[in-house]
Amino acid sequence: MPIIKAKLKQEKEQIRVSIDSRVLEKIRDYCEWAKIGKPDEFFEQAAEFVLSKDKDWQAQSNKANKAQID
Repeated sequence: MPIIKAKLKQEKEQIRVSIDSRVLEKIRDYCEWAKIGKPDEFFEQAAEFVLSKDKDWQAQSNKANKAQID
């Protein structure tokens, strides 16, 4: 079962990145296998996964959010 699944369309910003061609080929293969329409969806969901699991980032993000509220 794929970890990353296709999502509904949302407002997007376009960015440009450089990535190792071997890694990109693996990502394309994964997207094809998981029936993900575009690598964009892979990158977005992979980033969301990392951000949700990184405890140090969560602590920093919570501090920054709390400072904005105060």
